[in-house]
Amino acid sequence: MPEGPTLLIASEEMSEAISQKVKMVSGNSKENISLLKSRRLKEIGTWGKHLLLFFDGDLVLKIHFLMWGSYSIDKPKEKRRPRLALVFPTTKIYFYACSIKFLQENVDDVYDWSADTLSPSWNAEAAMKKIKSKPNEMVCDVLMNQQIFSGVGNIIKNEIQYILKVRPQRKIKDLSEKKKQLLVDEAQSYSWKFYYWKKNYELKKHWQIMRKKTCPNCNGPVTRKVTGKFERISFYCERCQK
Repeated sequence: MPEGPTLLIASEEMSEAISQKVKMVSGNSKENISLLKSRRLKEIGTWGKHLLLFFDGDLVLKIHFLMWGSYSIDKPKEKRRPRLALVFPTTKIYFYACSIKFLQENVDDVYDWSADTLSPSWNAEAAMKKIKSKPNEMVCDVLMNQQIFSGVGNIIKNEIQYILKVRPQRKIKDLSEKKKQLLVDEAQSYSWKFYYWKKNYELKKHWQIMRKKTCPNCNGPVTRKVTGKFERISFYCERCQK
């Protein structure tokens, strides 16, 4: 599943299409995508793991990449049927294995921009208040809660837990005030690091615990286990993460 920083990069890569009209539209989406024909793309935005395409006529298309969604620009993927293909005068954009929906509501009524770790409207105080309201939830679940940390995915979750030396199963109520604040601060800080590393094609070399077999701190074994209500895989060191 693409994380927030990946989608922000995607929006930048697709920016050539802004101000252009859709010449052709196709795909196996069940939405009435024919509505996009001849519409001008006015803006591309993101909220966490959602890509938002704004067209004239007040049409807003929400694209959620789910677990295995992807996209390509100009060149379609071989032997893959796109959920949506948009052909513009100077570029083509293809979306695969994703959810595509037209938003019926006002965008600002749907999205809490203060929860997006990469948004100019990010609000750390609001995030702190939200995590304190969930004292019995595990750290791994709180970090993956998109209403608190929109854009944080499994990679960012694992790396933050390791940086803070906290096990994924630890309850929020068992964290000190300082540790809770670090959790909030690191969610935004690591999201931006992820963004810059990904843009420079060096993301994986900065992973400390994700998909590792040995802890870089103590050289002990790394535990790989499904944790939390979201049932995502966590990588952690039982010696270093308490």
